[in-house]
Amino acid sequence: MCEHPLPATDLFDIPNIMNLTEAKLRQTYIIESLQVDEESVVASRLRQLGFVPGISVVCEAVAPLVKNPYLVKIRGINVALARHEAVLIKLNEAQP
Repeated sequence: MCEHPLPATDLFDIPNIMNLTEAKLRQTYIIESLQVDEESVVASRLRQLGFVPGISVVCEAVAPLVKNPYLVKIRGINVALARHEAVLIKLNEAQP
């Protein structure tokens, strides 16, 4: 057994990649990638809404409904995403 736990990844500047469903409310994140087939309808919808790598997003709210829609602010507008769409968006915490 290891006596000393490994340090947090922040100490090594390793990005903390997560999907949108794991994001904290009202915290700014940068889109790293979309985990979806580039030719799919979902990929086209997300790109048209502005979900492209390098863009900042803020998760504003999560509705307590069966499909858990996410309200996301991107490029100054609010966009509602279904959970199956939100899980495809990979994020990294924005640096202050």
